[in-house]
Order: sequence, then C-alpha cells, then structure tokens
Amino acid sequence: MKKVLTALLSLVFALPLLAEEYPIRAEQLPAKSQKIIAQCWPDATVEKAVVEKRASLVQFNVELSGGVKMQFSKSGSCTECICKKKTVPDVLVPSKIRSFMKRHFPERQIREIEHDSKLYTIILDNRWELTFDSVFRLIDFDKP
Repeated sequence: MKKVLTALLSLVFALPLLAEEYPIRAEQLPAKSQKIIAQCWPDATVEKAVVEKRASLVQFNVELSGGVKMQFSKSGSCTECICKKKTVPDVLVPSKIRSFMKRHFPERQIREIEHDSKLYTIILDNRWELTFDSVFRLIDFDKP
C-alpha cells in the first residue's frame, strides 16, 4: 500500500513538470484564432504568442499591442480576453450576456471575459465581477 501511495504522489508532483510552454509565431496560431484577432483588433500586432501544453490540455496565450491579452483553446476558440484600456469586442460576448448588460448595466464596459464549458465570467470597468452559467443566467455577482 505504501508503494502505491508513493507512486501516486510522485505522479501528482511530476505532472506539472510535463508542462511545456514555448513561443510561436503569429502564423502558427490556429486559423480560427488568427481570424478572431483580425476581426476584433485589425490594427493590432501580435507581440507575443505562446503555446502551452499540459497533459491533455493545449492552449495558446497571445499578447497584442495595446495591452490586450487573449487565450485560445486548441481549436482556436477564444476562452479569455483581457482588455486593460479597451472594451472586449461584442463578437466575443454571447448575445444573451450583451442583452443582460444593456438592460442592467448600460453605462458599464466589459474589460475581461473568460469562459469554460460551464461558466462565463466577466469583469466590468468598475471591477465588478459577474458570473453566468451555461444558459447565461446570472449566478454570482461580486463587487471589489
């Protein structure tokens, strides 16, 4: 039993070491990612692009001129967008969340959006954080 436990603990601690992260050129990003960048930020240039591989996860982290940071899945879908000085483009925000924002926070701008298969989290220009479930119902609201 002790050997099994030791082997499991070794595996848990070794998995992060299997992570690879290395720079790539903008042309090496998935085509879908390149299209999103061109559509949302036509005047921006890719300042840094990194592919990160961990176990079964592959993602692309991109920094654009103008302080925009984006994260893309292996397929090229945008999973995160951080805009320090700009508004997250509407094309990256699901229509139901945009409608919610127009109704409840028309004066606010979305500065960050992040999502996975179950949740969407947005951060507004006043640092309020709103979390929506997979059917776009507001499930959490945090003020800083």
